[in-house]
Amino acid sequence: MKFPFGALAFFAMGLLGPGSASAQSFPSKPVTIVVPYLAGGSIDVFSRAVSNKLSAEWGQPVVILNKSGANEAIAADFVAKSAPDGHTLLIATESALTMNPHLYKKLAYNPLTDLAPVSRIVNVPMVLFAPASSPANTLKEFITLARSSQKSLNYGSTGTGGIVHIPLAIFAKQEGIDMVHVPYKGAAALVPDTITGTIDLSVIAVSNVEPYVKAGKLKALAISANNRSDVLPDVPTFKEAGVKDIGAFYNIGLLAPKGTPKAIVDKIAADVQRVIFDVQFKKTNIDPYAYVAIGSSPSQFKEFIEADFKAEGEKLKALNVSLD
Repeated sequence: MKFPFGALAFFAMGLLGPGSASAQSFPSKPVTIVVPYLAGGSIDVFSRAVSNKLSAEWGQPVVILNKSGANEAIAADFVAKSAPDGHTLLIATESALTMNPHLYKKLAYNPLTDLAPVSRIVNVPMVLFAPASSPANTLKEFITLARSSQKSLNYGSTGTGGIVHIPLAIFAKQEGIDMVHVPYKGAAALVPDTITGTIDLSVIAVSNVEPYVKAGKLKALAISANNRSDVLPDVPTFKEAGVKDIGAFYNIGLLAPKGTPKAIVDKIAADVQRVIFDVQFKKTNIDPYAYVAIGSSPSQFKEFIEADFKAEGEKLKALNVSLD
């Protein structure tokens, strides 16, 4: 029996399934990546580099939409309520994915059920730093200084309950130091205030402090990583400094709305992996900032979120931190 060509094509599409067909035509229009921070920060800059490369891969514009506030919750909720077709994606860290449910009594989205993990893109180690004017030249010297100071020293973060605040709160607690938390809305004001000595201590991504450390305006006391950074090779790890690591790092991940076809999610994950492991992209946008390329699969990212969700819950409960 002979079938018309159109019928054969339709039959072949049926064998592939609707998800495969939609993945083959994805993206069919411009893609929006929602970033939960203001333009110009390290996460925004990295997201734009990824979006530019994906745009070239896909032959469609990939635009960045900045929706900052509420510890990444505003951006996460926006994407969770977007059409599940892969054309609206979320860049997020542990703040939106594993910390907010433990920080807010009421949260407009559920990161475990309302978002589809696509890929954990990179891991970002952070550096503990102090003003150049600080009497402490090492991490142990800072601990001694803080313990002996007649007034409480302070530490600055990029927001209460966020990826900068919690490691610093852990540091103060584990070292038995009475420190005052000073929250900022981002790194743009935090770093300058640390340079002038208004802030005594903070921790942030290598890329944010590297030029100021090299210019002698900040002192980098330790990096929260297994190994030293090629960008700041003179900065010891916490282990080398003789202090228990405070887990001062975060992960930048990509997610889609729940219900996005698996074939599309898998395609985006594969394309992202190809982008970040591209030799030139890695040389330009990952290695200079001491990022660690991960490029996980959707299932690997899902497992990471579920495990970290439990760990962050225990950590935040012990610190008694809340945003309500």
